[in-house]
Amino acid sequence: MNSQYIRHEVRGCETSDLRNFWEKTIEQQTRYLQIEKERQQRSALTKLRNEWMERLEKRIKMLRTQPEDPSN
Repeated sequence: MNSQYIRHEVRGCETSDLRNFWEKTIEQQTRYLQIEKERQQRSALTKLRNEWMERLEKRIKMLRTQPEDPSN
């Protein structure tokens, strides 16, 4: 189970306690999302995908410019 989706059990308490609890929960979630976004930005996967797309596009372009029947 993804730790990001933790079920919180909240029992009757003061309004300020409840507010503090949810502010802390939202802050933790925001921090988690920020760390994940930074991790993805540092990942080499996007760069590799772009490089492979360029290679494939060049290959397709090269194949299209070649004559289909070289015997003619």
